[in-house]
Amino acid sequence: MKYLIILFLFLNLPLIAQEFQVKGRVLDGYENSPLAEANIFIENSNTGAITDENGNFILEGNFSKNSFAVISFVGYQQKKIKISDLQNNNSVKLYPEVLTSQTVLVTGSIGKEGETPAAFSKITQKHIEENYTVQDIPEYLSTLPSSTFYSQSGSGIGYNFLSIRGFDQRRISVSINGIPQNDPEDHNVYWLDFPDILASTELIQVQRGAGSGVIGYPAIGGSINIITSPFSEKQKFEINSSYGNFNTRKFSGTYASGLINNKYSIYAKYSKLLSSGYRNNAWVDFNSYHFSAVRYDKNLTSQINVFGGLIFDGLDYTGVPKSILQNKELRKNNSSYWYYYDNELYFYERRPEEKEKFSQPHFEILNEYKINENLNLNSALFMILGNGYFDYDASWADTSYFRLTNQYGFNLNDNPVNSIIRAKVENKQYGWIPRLSYDYGFGELLLGSELRIHRSLHWGKINYAENLPANFDLDYKYYEYKGGKNIINSFVHNNFNFGNINILAEIQAAYHKYKLYDEKFLGNDFSISNLFWNFRSGFNYKFNQNVNSYFSFARVSREPRLSNYYDAGESAGGEIPQFEKLENGNYDFGNPLVKPETMNDFEFGTYFRTANFNLGANLFYMIFNDEIVKNGKVDRFGDPITGNAEKTIHSGIEFTSNFKLTKNFDFLLNATYSKNFIEKGKTFIEYEDQISGENRIAEIDLSKNKISGFPEILVNGSVKFQFENLLTMLTARYSGEFYSDNFDENLNELLQIYPGFTDYQDNKVDAYFTADLFASYVFKLNSNLKTIKIFGEVNNLFDELYAAYAIGGEFFPAAERNFLIGIQFGF
Repeated sequence: MKYLIILFLFLNLPLIAQEFQVKGRVLDGYENSPLAEANIFIENSNTGAITDENGNFILEGNFSKNSFAVISFVGYQQKKIKISDLQNNNSVKLYPEVLTSQTVLVTGSIGKEGETPAAFSKITQKHIEENYTVQDIPEYLSTLPSSTFYSQSGSGIGYNFLSIRGFDQRRISVSINGIPQNDPEDHNVYWLDFPDILASTELIQVQRGAGSGVIGYPAIGGSINIITSPFSEKQKFEINSSYGNFNTRKFSGTYASGLINNKYSIYAKYSKLLSSGYRNNAWVDFNSYHFSAVRYDKNLTSQINVFGGLIFDGLDYTGVPKSILQNKELRKNNSSYWYYYDNELYFYERRPEEKEKFSQPHFEILNEYKINENLNLNSALFMILGNGYFDYDASWADTSYFRLTNQYGFNLNDNPVNSIIRAKVENKQYGWIPRLSYDYGFGELLLGSELRIHRSLHWGKINYAENLPANFDLDYKYYEYKGGKNIINSFVHNNFNFGNINILAEIQAAYHKYKLYDEKFLGNDFSISNLFWNFRSGFNYKFNQNVNSYFSFARVSREPRLSNYYDAGESAGGEIPQFEKLENGNYDFGNPLVKPETMNDFEFGTYFRTANFNLGANLFYMIFNDEIVKNGKVDRFGDPITGNAEKTIHSGIEFTSNFKLTKNFDFLLNATYSKNFIEKGKTFIEYEDQISGENRIAEIDLSKNKISGFPEILVNGSVKFQFENLLTMLTARYSGEFYSDNFDENLNELLQIYPGFTDYQDNKVDAYFTADLFASYVFKLNSNLKTIKIFGEVNNLFDELYAAYAIGGEFFPAAERNFLIGIQFGF
């Protein structure tokens, strides 16, 4: 027997604890930056080490290859790894700790580098704290791959719009804490309704291409998932103040309680942002608040979030003619409308009364219950209440538009003069999003649903006018209607992991029911239901710890906006329901003329990653049926008028890279080359017959034309230098030319055949290059005032005069070179 024991010990000698040495490095999982002073220890022993400033460590002691090392760092998820695995791959990545009540959401919707078969980018709280000042989310995300933005005011403050791969934000799925933010009726995302949300953000993931059904609306161009988790382990209080060009001022105060009795944590923030705006009368007065409280129990975590802001702003939704973009004074024009007469340009200046007031508070109750080690239930209850108005010029409107005719009991001989319309909007949204996560060892199954009810009230009235009837009731509403949408989404998301192989499969059933009802005067009440089956799958293979490749396919469908079916707010101006007409003249509300769009998205990517260097490429090929495209015209509020194109194709390649030249220098570069064209499609234009003088309709074939709003070339880059408490960052972006309508280079030729169908002759947005510079320095103090941070930025460093976007003949100028400086006190 003793010989058997000796033989057993001999054969298993390598597994018995002995004097051992292992080297490794601990990195931030998102940014690949070293984590200094991270703790590493061998489980059930006294052997341990701490990382140096480069994240390196050496473990020495009595342990074996089968021992486990436990790696931890404040604010990051702890990780346990086998010593043999650590020897094979000496780089260990830790990921920031996300609030427990959102771990199911993060697991299902946040991609993992080297594993998830999708093209995505991440921005962490650390990055936001470094260089966020007053930027809105579209501008802040605009340096990510395939991303651009434009600002109606030009300054990046106010109404801002983000595009991914050229797709506007109506077709980008946006969520905060897994709760959808796209307006159910309009599909747009109104970022200004939650100003300064970046200051409370823990993590942002931007996925390009078909998005995840885990976070609500199926995405066409991409998805943006924002996680707010502002809690701090230690108590802190910060005061921030900044000032810049255009009389821009921001003041904010933030308080975090830290962990109270190992059970509670509270966060509160208030900020105020003021600006006169780059363009005339494009002023803003934004108030932002955010309150969060969390309670940790043994198996249950509960969180309450309340955030939003009361906003005031001057309207600025009209662009300028391209001909004045190089004129430093005229490009600032913010008119209600403009026109040419005898080759002279005339502006109707926007009136001071044209303004907006709106408030949209968000209420969230988030819970996560840990049923057992492998099964978690996540619940999100939410309510969003919107209420406000915007006042705009209507000096063009007549008695017919305002319904002040005999038909409605009025007897006016003259039109109202200098009219101002007040358009009122009230929104109510509430719902429940449950998710169940099951970890079965070699993968994870996520099941979930979304139940959402949306109701709205819209009306318009004359807020001011001259020449009104005697004793006119200013509460008389010349249009009024109610809107609604019921949403029921369910999904199954499965992530299989077989060693180096990762397989993703997801299917979503999306039931959306529009309704428009209680329409005053015309009674065009209707409802439209759609049931979509959206599918996504992907395969990822990890060749080693540094190289992976993936392929994915998705098929998603999305319905038009409510106003595509019927713009009831313009019914008095001649808008009619877009439905087939019956022989008796009534509308067949079961047969809309505009169709949902459907996309098939094929993607292939490969990435190479090391601790100091990342390089990736992603190919995409997107085929659309009935894509909803802009036709070059805008409505009264500057929003593009859209319609279906029978078949369109978007294809391209995206390159991403970032590398650390030294421990002080970080470089980032991404570039996109794409082709976006109408394979088959047509449109109709109205023109005046030069012989008869009558208005006629012509059918125009758009096949093979480029789609408006899609630049073929996009390049973004940045250089960051950090030495101790000094940080400087230079960012630059280049956007290639694109068209403002779907007539491509044929516009002038068409104008010769059909004169006057557009009031502009140049539909090309010229290529532009711009750069921004940011710098900050942090003074660390040993007193109650712990830190003082001073910062400054220069935007549009080279003072380029360019337009970042255009729709039809309306071009939106970007601000000239401008500055901002600020100071932050940390207690």
